[in-house]
Amino acid sequence: VKNIIFIALLLLIAGCNLNIHHTDISVIPYEYGEVIFSINKESPNQIYIIGLSHRDALTRANGIGTVKSGVQVYRIGEWLIQNKEFELLLSDGFLEDEAEDKKEIFFRNDARVSLNTETLEKELGREDIYINAEMLLKKSYNLRTRQVEDLKQYDAIVEKIGLLGKYGKESFEAQYIRFELDYLQEIRTATMLQSMPEVIGEEHRTGMIKNKKAIFTIGMSHIPAIVKYLKQKRIEIASPAFSAYGDYLSGVELLEKDFGVTIIIPRTLAKLQIDG
Repeated sequence: VKNIIFIALLLLIAGCNLNIHHTDISVIPYEYGEVIFSINKESPNQIYIIGLSHRDALTRANGIGTVKSGVQVYRIGEWLIQNKEFELLLSDGFLEDEAEDKKEIFFRNDARVSLNTETLEKELGREDIYINAEMLLKKSYNLRTRQVEDLKQYDAIVEKIGLLGKYGKESFEAQYIRFELDYLQEIRTATMLQSMPEVIGEEHRTGMIKNKKAIFTIGMSHIPAIVKYLKQKRIEIASPAFSAYGDYLSGVELLEKDFGVTIIIPRTLAKLQIDG
């Protein structure tokens, strides 16, 4: 419940006027998710952002709705691949395949294979290895994948999360760590967004993909900031007080390079926001 309330508060604090009661059925089937924001839909260059419910950063345990929403992320991605010819997958974090040495039968060929719901739930619910919807999509449809994560920023965030675990989330030190962690997460989000036009452009120039289009999956906690940037058509991130960090001010490369952006929340997460 705390996680649900936290997500809802993030959406409100960010000033995102998100209408999650009406899905554009021409974009995504209702049972899969909700389109909460779109801009520049007429452009041939498109990014579809799908919000995720990640496992716990410290324990790696699945939370409320993580597995079910993961199935819906897979279905959303699959629908985009089949109906809108998406060939490129971008992801927050790193698509490390811990399952490489434990491949299941449905991964043993190069054919495009749609996984049934029972298989998806089984794989996404596994505790012995870490596997997510993006990995399954990549395997099922032989998607091109490109990294947009900045390794130094990622490592800095992992270090801060580790410090929260060391000192405890309710400790005095944790208050200052959270300020810096929130700033680093927002910088990380901005960096990933800003790198996308170049990454997609390179894939297109080299003939790896037919169109300048990509699916991008990212944790739900980043969605409010992304919507804010797109609505303002500008990225403004203030540094924490009494820190060595600097402010970040920039235009939005995706919009300046004529990309359209659509943001989708899996049905389970949209329902949890309403019910929560």
